[in-house]
Amino acid sequence: MKHLLGNGRVIIRFISLYVLGLILFFISWTIAYYLMPEGILRGFGALGKLAGDKAADTMVREFIQILGLNLIGVSFIVIGNYILRVKYFSFGYLVPLAWMIMYGATLGTNSFSIQLEEAMAPTLAVFSRSGLYEIMAGVLLAVATNSISANYSESISSKSKPIPKDERVHLKKEQWIAIGIAIFILAGAALREAYMIFNL
Repeated sequence: MKHLLGNGRVIIRFISLYVLGLILFFISWTIAYYLMPEGILRGFGALGKLAGDKAADTMVREFIQILGLNLIGVSFIVIGNYILRVKYFSFGYLVPLAWMIMYGATLGTNSFSIQLEEAMAPTLAVFSRSGLYEIMAGVLLAVATNSISANYSESISSKSKPIPKDERVHLKKEQWIAIGIAIFILAGAALREAYMIFNL
């Protein structure tokens, strides 16, 4: 995994982390759909509570609300990356992986704030929804900001050490471009989700 998640190129790190997340997502989704009661996770999580169980008055307001909540969510990725990097694995990588697992469980149990007609069985049709693209943006942001860590540890069991400011790696052009693309994807996914809420 070091050669993939610790690769010098953003695109390689992105594909590796996203594929890993998709594997966890489909495992979680399958387990939730076949083994967990419907609605069991509804209301779980702070962002879900902030979203509420009703859509906004207009599609524009719904878009702004979804985008705002997503921006709050992805900020935890940047904070995580800043806090610690263990060898090649930045702490912020855990956030989109956790989202993948939770999204799979939410789909499988129909635990959305605004419910589906029924729990969704595992299918590739999920790629027509916005969730995986919102998380895709989070993954891209995670791998683009992996070098901002203020602390470093050789292993998960060893004590972390602060990285002196003059030794911290500045973001390269490739990383800034990836950050811009991540925000663009996040906005596009939020717009699509708002459209689906009002038109489907």
